[in-house]
Amino acid sequence: MGDVPKKREGLRLLMLNLFYWASAGAYSPFLSAYFTSRGVSGFGTGILMAIGPVAAILIQPLWAVVSDRTGRPRLILMLVTVGAAGSSLLYYTGSRFSTLFLSAACFSAFFQALLPLCDAIVLQRAAQGGLDFAKIRLGGTLGYAAVVFGTGFYLDRHPSAQFALTFGILALLLLFELQLPKSLDKKAPEPAPAEETAPREEPAPGPPRRGAVFTTREAYFVLAFAFIIQLGLGFSGSFLGVYVVELGYSASLIGILSCISALSEVPILLFARRILRRLGAVPILAASGVLMSLRIFLTGVGLIPAFVAAQLLQSVTYMTAYLCCTTYISGHVHPGRASQGQSILAVVQTGLAAVTANLAGGFAAQWLGTQTAYYAAACAIFVSSVLVMLAHRVYLKRSAVPVS
Repeated sequence: MGDVPKKREGLRLLMLNLFYWASAGAYSPFLSAYFTSRGVSGFGTGILMAIGPVAAILIQPLWAVVSDRTGRPRLILMLVTVGAAGSSLLYYTGSRFSTLFLSAACFSAFFQALLPLCDAIVLQRAAQGGLDFAKIRLGGTLGYAAVVFGTGFYLDRHPSAQFALTFGILALLLLFELQLPKSLDKKAPEPAPAEETAPREEPAPGPPRRGAVFTTREAYFVLAFAFIIQLGLGFSGSFLGVYVVELGYSASLIGILSCISALSEVPILLFARRILRRLGAVPILAASGVLMSLRIFLTGVGLIPAFVAAQLLQSVTYMTAYLCCTTYISGHVHPGRASQGQSILAVVQTGLAAVTANLAGGFAAQWLGTQTAYYAAACAIFVSSVLVMLAHRVYLKRSAVPVS
């Protein structure tokens, strides 16, 4: 790939990331505050916020299987984008709990599949073209930061405008998806012979068992850390809007804090490749889990300086975990399983972890109070991270597998 085509490909992939994360920035950070403004209780908000994660578990994997088995990831990605854009307008049909529930369910059935499908394509194209995925992901960070900053102030006066904005950004995302090469939509390759699909880190003679996705058992430790870190992030993110409203602040503060957290990711993204090569995925994930507990504790303090400090930890909690998990999974799946590998990660992160965070978090916030719930979550994340880290060390000693 020459310099000009390489730059053009990098720009196209960057724009895909930018508009996906811009749509997430218009929709996700303000959703719990919107529900609260419509009179939904704390536990009711937890139920509504759990709809997306449930869709990530039950529906999103189906899109990934269709993408891999048909070998048409570009077409499936575009279909999902159209569905998400159209269903975002369902929120304008009413503000009763039942209506909000149905609107969130329809939208989530499509939107939850966007990230793993998009990441599978971007990671594949980046690897083929020798492009740095972390720098491509920088587009998503900047798009998210720009949207949440401006949107927060506007939503103070027009709370429901976030859904029209989400529709418009998804329409722009579709335009860039149309520019992806049609050659992506080819029949998925057949599994390679056994010697080519053997795990990269563990000897495994013979062909992989039917339906196997990962080439190494260490991937399950990566998924465990992904669950723990997303559990903390899901609780903190879902109830930040509720907490901010309880403390008497406006939606503009949510936008400012979200912008700060997004911009804090920039230094990590610029040097991510070097850091990953030097330290390895699992040690970084362990550190991210411990730092996530600190982030949740600071959020629970409830003071603006503590809010800001907590959001600045986004770079070494969420972004380090996101890069480690997506790149590790991409490099440790069998041929023809790229979308399913990212889908399993999404099930763990945006599915199981987020469901647990929203339901348990909603219960804890209602019965213990939001601040106490934050402190309890911080303790749980810290203990869980340490336990998985110790279990991984035992695994390494027993299998004599080097840290990857």
